[in-house]
Amino acid sequence: MKRRRRFGAILLVLTVAFLGLPQPGCRTSTPTDPSGQISLELDAVPLLLKADSTGSSTIWATVLMSGRPAPDSTVVNFAASLGSVTPEAYTRDGLARATFSAGTIAGIAAIVAQVRAVRDTVMVTVY
Repeated sequence: MKRRRRFGAILLVLTVAFLGLPQPGCRTSTPTDPSGQISLELDAVPLLLKADSTGSSTIWATVLMSGRPAPDSTVVNFAASLGSVTPEAYTRDGLARATFSAGTIAGIAAIVAQVRAVRDTVMVTVY
């Protein structure tokens, strides 16, 4: 049974690579608002989770305003295309933390965060 699961995980990674689907990555581009004053960057640890309803990943949002950490208690909203994620978190020293729970469906989860009009996305692979 373990051999079959391992093969399935390898097959998923190869399929993603060859089909040109978004690659799971810890960092994405850093979007900014039109005025250039707010930036948002997401990280996810870990990037690979089992689809066994016990896996979770910590999503870190780094929020900068004019190049400095956002004021404490700045709200960051989160949404996920697969599984579930903490709907909102608040910054402390420019960082906000949410928890992504994988659930039981395999696939690539896009976790999106938004601060005011600025959004960023990080991908987590659920196998």
